[in-house]
Amino acid sequence: MASIHQTITETQVPPGSVMAWWLGGTGFVFKTPAGTVIYIDPYLSNIVAQIFGIERGFPTPITAEEARPDLVIATHWHEDHLDPGAIPVIMQNSNVELWCPPSARSHALSWGVDRDRTQNIQAGETHVFKDVKIQIVPARHIAGIPGWEVPDAIGLILDFDGLRVYHTGDTEYDLRLRALKHENIHVAMLVINGVTGNMDAHEAALLAWQLGVKVAIPMHHILWKDSNPNPDATLDPTLFESTYRKLEGSGTARSLAVGEGIHLVAQELIL
Repeated sequence: MASIHQTITETQVPPGSVMAWWLGGTGFVFKTPAGTVIYIDPYLSNIVAQIFGIERGFPTPITAEEARPDLVIATHWHEDHLDPGAIPVIMQNSNVELWCPPSARSHALSWGVDRDRTQNIQAGETHVFKDVKIQIVPARHIAGIPGWEVPDAIGLILDFDGLRVYHTGDTEYDLRLRALKHENIHVAMLVINGVTGNMDAHEAALLAWQLGVKVAIPMHHILWKDSNPNPDATLDPTLFESTYRKLEGSGTARSLAVGEGIHLVAQELIL
């Protein structure tokens, strides 16, 4: 897989829009017209293979050495979201900040990451980073693996000058998420894999319908190379899309390939 490093670097984002690229899993890169680059949950190594024996399902679309974000946000400390094989490398760039929940920050600090460039974030807070307003919202990620519970896992609403993008992080379906319909969300990235504490494809489609988004993007469905998948997993994004259509969702369900970008234009998405 060719690296998307050059594409991200050279892309000039027109005013009134934002570019997003999918890194696989729940990983996304966002770039604004001002040139601000934000990474969410970049899993760029193969560290999970060393811990659980589960290999990546595809080559990383960008290496940790190539990554040049202004800000990295990890939604929780699980290794495919706060990557111990990538975060210390990315943070060698002295201009990068890392935002994450307290338990994730503790892990990052134990790897020698600069304390002064890390920040705790928790549900209910709102922060501003350069030209992006970032609202921290709840997630309920009950992994069911002893020692891997993350009660401080979060989701995010990123406000790009009025264009509001929701990233669920890892989460089960929860009434607190449905309540986000009052947050005027235009685009949603939603986990669909349905196991280890995540929504399945049907629940994610229901949430997208309830939120009334204009673009619904499934994620976390092809991260692992696994010849014996959990029978409860919902790893086919077309299942998400078909359920969303049956619900008569008013928006577009859009699946991305790993490394693929999507141009989100405010004029097309904001009524």
